[in-house]
Amino acid sequence: MGEKVVGKVDVSEPDFSGWLTKRSQWLKDWRRRYFFLKGNKLYFSKNPRQEPHGVVDLSTCLTVKSAEEKTNKRHCFEVATDSATYYMFAETDKEKDEWIGAIGR
Repeated sequence: MGEKVVGKVDVSEPDFSGWLTKRSQWLKDWRRRYFFLKGNKLYFSKNPRQEPHGVVDLSTCLTVKSAEEKTNKRHCFEVATDSATYYMFAETDKEKDEWIGAIGR
């Protein structure tokens, strides 16, 4: 699930944000979460008004690429870091491409 977020996190004025459905690391079930990309951190919470409860550290990101074949989910992509691989899917191909581009930057 990424690192736990401890304390307050300023996610105002994110570089990119929106809804994605993320596969949980342990249970492997899919959960809709609101994501905030800020610098090299990708935070997520249950909704846009809630404090983020998880974060993916993109400073150790190895790849961001399509993962539809691996997961059998449309508009799915993976974010691989040196410690874990995260799977997420967007509502549309356009959104998927925007997220891959934003994270890749």
